[in-house]
Amino acid sequence: MRRLILKVPAGRGEEVIEKARQLDGKNLTLETEQEGERVTVHLNNKEVSNFIGQISDIEEAEITLIPRGIVTLYPPQDEAPDQVADVSYRSPLEIFLGGIQSVGSKFGLVSYAIAGGIIAWIGLYTNTSFLLVAAMLVAPFAGPAMNSALAAASGKAGLLKQSLIRYFLSIGTAVLVSFLLSLVFGQKFATQMMVSISHVSQVAVLLPLVAGFAGGINLVQSERDSLVSGAAVGMLVAASLAPPAGIIGMAAAFGNWQLVRSGVFLILLQLAGIQLSAALVFRFVGKVTVKGVRFSDGKENVFRFSMLVSVLALAALLYWQFARQPSLQKASLSTQVTESIRSALKPIAYIETIKVTSTFTRGTLPDKNPVLCELNLYNRSDSIPDEVLKQRLVGMLRDSIRSQKINADPMFNITFLK
Repeated sequence: MRRLILKVPAGRGEEVIEKARQLDGKNLTLETEQEGERVTVHLNNKEVSNFIGQISDIEEAEITLIPRGIVTLYPPQDEAPDQVADVSYRSPLEIFLGGIQSVGSKFGLVSYAIAGGIIAWIGLYTNTSFLLVAAMLVAPFAGPAMNSALAAASGKAGLLKQSLIRYFLSIGTAVLVSFLLSLVFGQKFATQMMVSISHVSQVAVLLPLVAGFAGGINLVQSERDSLVSGAAVGMLVAASLAPPAGIIGMAAAFGNWQLVRSGVFLILLQLAGIQLSAALVFRFVGKVTVKGVRFSDGKENVFRFSMLVSVLALAALLYWQFARQPSLQKASLSTQVTESIRSALKPIAYIETIKVTSTFTRGTLPDKNPVLCELNLYNRSDSIPDEVLKQRLVGMLRDSIRSQKINADPMFNITFLK
């Protein structure tokens, strides 16, 4: 339930009360004041927009909406549990205004982007994973991403433009901070964590789609119905943005354009995926449309154009990703190489597989795509020496990897446990 406090001209209070009663309003009160009448109503979340739309003809009305869950109790007493358990979605008006309210100042946006960029740079530079988690909490990327989706759903071209500017401003600030820090400290090579994060998975598109869906649901749901905090959802969005932004700046400082390319791909993929899924959630679950109360000047064409651009951008990025192996698929291909090795070794009864890892190198050579395969094995055969077995395994495993049509040139390091 939501509480609304309205100040209306004298004689209009009963009309407001009646409209609220028709929408199953509860605990309605009317007070006479010196300059008019004061009406307090409690409505189901989903009825707030309808109610405000019905009283829109009272142009002098002053409305105060308290965006907090209110528990209203009323007879009969045996229905109290059902009354308390009201977890309806927020009204379209509250969803939209809540998003606008979270925009904040550019000073705060840039300040947090600088702080997040510094923390992300330290984490990447020192291979410290928990600092990357801290950067995800600080980085202010979730707000602009959600606001741009809200703007698309409501058809607000001006707000969409403003949100995209803020999105790229925050990302650009984090990139610039990482670039300058790498120059100051004279970084010349990529760290292991930078290389690891730059390896893109074939299913990377799922992350922004899920992040946008989760962010949209978090803003649509009532706070009593949300099982996940807004900070956690914001961290999910930033998790797909903060590390790539740091990689772009750091790699640009020492000229590793393959890492820069991976970072740019990830940033653009996140924006397109989050925009698409979050806007659809706001549109079809939150009912934020161009005809919503108090934002009816939105244009339907803005929503359609935004969705078309998002879909085309995702299609182009996926084509870029899958057009050539292993450039933007190394994370998944590493797993496939490992599985291929394990499958090839499994039928050999006298070999016990202890550990197998496969990792693509930092870059690619003009005509080679090296992948380092580390194997720890146990030779149960007394008749086949370890060195002879290594030579046999290398050829067999190389053929197995090629049979999977993986564009990789494996380099094997086989160790037999004694």
